[in-house]
Amino acid sequence: MNDNEDEELLDETDLDPVLDDVDYNENYEEEFEVVYPAPELNPVDDDYIFNPYHPRWNPGDLGQEFGFEYLTIYHTERSEYLPRIADDWSIDDDTLRTEVSLSEEYAWSTGEDITAHDFVTAYKLDGYMGLGMQDFVDIEEGIYAEDDYTLVIEPREEYSDMEEELWMTEWAETNLTVSEAQYGHFVEDFEDATTEDETQRVQESLINYEVSWDEVMYSGPWVFVEANEQFADQIPNPEHPIAQDWEFFQRTGMYVDEEGIQSGEVDWGDDTPEIQDVPDKYGKGPLPYDGQSFAIIFGNSDEYIRDHPEVRKAITYAVDVPYLTESTATDGTEYDEYSAGIDSLYVEDYVDADVLDAMPNYAPQDTDRAAELLESVGFERSNGTWQTPEGDTWTLNFSVGNWFESHSKVISNNLQEFGIDVDHYVEEMPTWQATTRANLDFDVTVHLNYGQARNYHPYSDFDGIFNDTNLGLFTERTGIVEEDVEVPEVGNPDGDTVTFNIPEELEAMSTADSEEELVSHATNLAWVHNQLLPAAVCFPWGGGHYWVNTVDWNFDLESDDWLTSNRLTHYLLENGLERV
Repeated sequence: MNDNEDEELLDETDLDPVLDDVDYNENYEEEFEVVYPAPELNPVDDDYIFNPYHPRWNPGDLGQEFGFEYLTIYHTERSEYLPRIADDWSIDDDTLRTEVSLSEEYAWSTGEDITAHDFVTAYKLDGYMGLGMQDFVDIEEGIYAEDDYTLVIEPREEYSDMEEELWMTEWAETNLTVSEAQYGHFVEDFEDATTEDETQRVQESLINYEVSWDEVMYSGPWVFVEANEQFADQIPNPEHPIAQDWEFFQRTGMYVDEEGIQSGEVDWGDDTPEIQDVPDKYGKGPLPYDGQSFAIIFGNSDEYIRDHPEVRKAITYAVDVPYLTESTATDGTEYDEYSAGIDSLYVEDYVDADVLDAMPNYAPQDTDRAAELLESVGFERSNGTWQTPEGDTWTLNFSVGNWFESHSKVISNNLQEFGIDVDHYVEEMPTWQATTRANLDFDVTVHLNYGQARNYHPYSDFDGIFNDTNLGLFTERTGIVEEDVEVPEVGNPDGDTVTFNIPEELEAMSTADSEEELVSHATNLAWVHNQLLPAAVCFPWGGGHYWVNTVDWNFDLESDDWLTSNRLTHYLLENGLERV
């Protein structure tokens, strides 16, 4: 790659609008019923980001679920993957070589077939961006299309004996957000790059790729066909084998979030926080579980937080986690007793019971213990305010995204009541993600950093803790927890010190050939997390409820189809929605 080609990488991002290529019913307003969802999804003026590699891309909201389709989806009660774009798959017992046969019924909203080449593009880009299965698969050689409808994924030889369950979590529930037609040239650029600088230039080019709402090729059930200052319309994707039979469209941005539900104008709301005085017409929707946990995340800019587990523990003890859980989480949510790094709803499946019992529980507020821990490091409290060992007022930079405004207020109030000076401020979530999180510009923040939705395996949790591109401890945050750590012997907080190499424990966990071995390594890392407390896990994240207008629309709230995912879209794909 020569210098001129390198300089051009960031400029070759223009796309033509593709909406004219979508064969949709232009009379949808007259011929379809209209529904008003609560989420505010209006891409006018490109306020909503469609590039999944952009820092402001939000993979957790309905923009992802409505616009893009999955290879498979995981059924939480059956503990199995259900086909979606994938028709079938086979995994070799000895090598884990996987062949995925794709359905020929799915197409992009423009009418172009969805093929194995699209998934190869998605997996390769994820790998080159450090977001995929590059640890287990040679991105250049181990992912390829055998033909248009056969996808092949081969692990590296050293991982051919990894657990099949863990192997499937790496690729099975892929959401197809990119097409070969629009993103394939980035794969070519990555493969042509010969130096780290060239690779970084391609990464920057991909991150800054601008895709407007009318330029997107949608693989999922909904297509944006209108966006203005007042509202945006999504119509069923005429190329989607299930959605093409729907006779209703969504008008988003009219009645937003709590105000819309309380007004009674909304037809459904997804993952909305607990709301008081909800109109009776909505009934009581199922409780979603996102497979993640709400956690207090520590930064590395404050030397005392970075270098002293005692300080991280003191901050946690100063927070009333049971009250935080009761006041901000969905009814019935129990606070996390372990802060072990594995979601508390399934931690008992992977950590020895005796070790769980021996773990300190940081959740009940204990300001006396918090004071002891700070004093052990050299802090002193003067006139009710904590001073650093150098005698300066200790001020914490507590920046959060506005998803967690109410949660962070509780935490900030607790810390200030304890005597810690807190600079607490709230930013729009996209701004926070693009600036504060990207630059690690915080001493303390809160986020859903622990637990992997529908990836019920301890490796998924711990890999996120230590290797997540944004908040992982082994990326730019190294210094809070090193690769080699010393902790008291497992199960004995007062025991002799032992040393663990975290990457080695992760490696051993991924290739464990027995349940006993898996639990052993998961127990070790859970103990490390509990003892060093790189972040304080507070409670499993259940979001809120799905609210559905059960008076005007037929909707089976008791259906097991809710268990296939945490998202409303999957229910609609299985059942549709009809006017009463």
